[in-house]
Amino acid sequence: MRCVPSFSSGSFQARPEVAVPAFPPHSSVLTCLATPAEGRLLEPGELSAVEDGSAYFPQSVASGEPGADGVVLWTRAVDPSHPGTPLVLTLQVARDEHFAHRVLEVPGLCTTPARDHTLKVRVTNLAPSTRYHYRFILERDGRYLGSPQGRTRTGPALASNGPLHFVVVSYRDLLGHGDDTCRRLLRHEEDLDFILLLGDSLHEDGSFSGLTARARRESCRAWRTHPVMRQVHAHYPFLVLWEGLVPGSGWEGSTRRILCDYLPIRPSWEVFAGRLHPVARPSRRERPWLLPVAA
Repeated sequence: MRCVPSFSSGSFQARPEVAVPAFPPHSSVLTCLATPAEGRLLEPGELSAVEDGSAYFPQSVASGEPGADGVVLWTRAVDPSHPGTPLVLTLQVARDEHFAHRVLEVPGLCTTPARDHTLKVRVTNLAPSTRYHYRFILERDGRYLGSPQGRTRTGPALASNGPLHFVVVSYRDLLGHGDDTCRRLLRHEEDLDFILLLGDSLHEDGSFSGLTARARRESCRAWRTHPVMRQVHAHYPFLVLWEGLVPGSGWEGSTRRILCDYLPIRPSWEVFAGRLHPVARPSRRERPWLLPVAA
């Protein structure tokens, strides 16, 4: 299937029980982090025949930046036999784990080597304080192969006064006690609305800055392939804030882009022309229900 690089950025609006067309109207294209390609929606019979395609998704799935009406969904898809080949995926978002009540289906999302086959989609028009399930599907020789299933949760409405349940985690904790920390997070199950992540694993310990771009990507891939980390990212949405971002610290150019490619975040560093704003800083239109972030 031929990839059509006609959209470099856009987002997709979910509609209850309705699938969006393969090419959304311009009004719904806001900030998509994927490149739409030719594609079609899956028929009900094809949906029931989705097989385990975990081998094509070595870093599983992730979600981040949960807002009252949207979230960023992430994956990395690679053909084990032809790792440099772009893949065309379909994203599905549903209210149930069996995907019987889908609110969104977007075909024709294409991975590219330029982003190391990572893919991010900003989904909007979701209901506040709601649990959603999502997955990515690719077609291979008439078979439909699905990613590991992820679950996420939108934030409360802006006028809500209800409590939020979240955990603050530093990557210093994950670097030193990664397995124990992640397993404790998984035991929380339904209690958490999101995980607030401080710092980044590969930049923070100082070893990342001396690597080539290729080695940096390999480090990101290895870190995100860790079995317990895969589970945590698939279970909870992440809000990512950065620590210690100073000139000369290794947070420039390709380093910044590579790290952002591997996190479920919008590229605020592109929106703000490379200024060192926290990556998860919300826009004025999306007034933060999350924690206040200094400019």
